[in-house]
Amino acid sequence: MIEPDSIDLFRFVSDWHGLPDLPPSALPAGCDWLPAPLREWHILASQWSKPLMRLNQMVEPGDIEVVEGKSVFLEDAACDWRSAFDVECPSVVYESELEEDWVVSSETLQETLIHSALLEAASAGQYQRFCGRVRDARLPEVLGSLVKVNLGGWQWYNNPNCLIYMSEKIVASVEPNIDIRDSRFNTPEYVDVQIASNDSQALAYLDEIPGVGWRVTNPGLN
Repeated sequence: MIEPDSIDLFRFVSDWHGLPDLPPSALPAGCDWLPAPLREWHILASQWSKPLMRLNQMVEPGDIEVVEGKSVFLEDAACDWRSAFDVECPSVVYESELEEDWVVSSETLQETLIHSALLEAASAGQYQRFCGRVRDARLPEVLGSLVKVNLGGWQWYNNPNCLIYMSEKIVASVEPNIDIRDSRFNTPEYVDVQIASNDSQALAYLDEIPGVGWRVTNPGLN
C-alpha cells in the first residue's frame, strides 16, 4: 500500500502534466491564515497555465470564508458537494452536500489534497479508459500491478468511497456502483473504473481482459 505522505505533489504533478511553465504566484493579501498545505497547493497550481482540475474545483484563496468555524476549500463542479477544514484544527476536514449536515471526513487536509490530485489525474491522462460495470471478479486483472493508495475515501455523491490505485505510469479510481440516494439502482457486484496514463502502451493490457467493455476517452490529448 502507498502511504499518502510518500507522494510528493510537485513531482507527481510535474510527471503527469509536464514541467511548470509559469513562476509561482504569491497568494492574495490576507491569506496567511489559510492552512499551510492549502497555501502550498495553490502556489503549486499557479505554476501551470492549464488547469490542474477538471472534475472538481478549489475555492480561490481570496474567496475562502469562515462560517461557523469551518471554511469550504473544495467543491464539485455543480457546487452541490463540498469539503471544509476546521478553522481551529485545520487538519480536520468535513464533508457535506449543500444544505445538509457536515460529517467528519476520514482524511486529513493533506490527504484530501492528495486524493483530489490523484482523482483528477485519473480523468486527465493523455490515454484513458472508463467502464461503469467491471465485475469484482475482474478487478484484480484490471488493476494489474497497481497499488492502492492508503486514503480514507470521500462520501461525495459523485465519488462515494472512491479508492485510488497507482503505479509509475498509471492512475486509477475505483468506485462502488451504487446510488447513495436510491438503493434500487445499486449493483454491488460491479465497480466503476476510470484509469489513465500518459504512456500510449501502458493501458493496452486492458483490451485483453474478457468481459470488460472500455470507453476510450481523449486518446492522445492532455
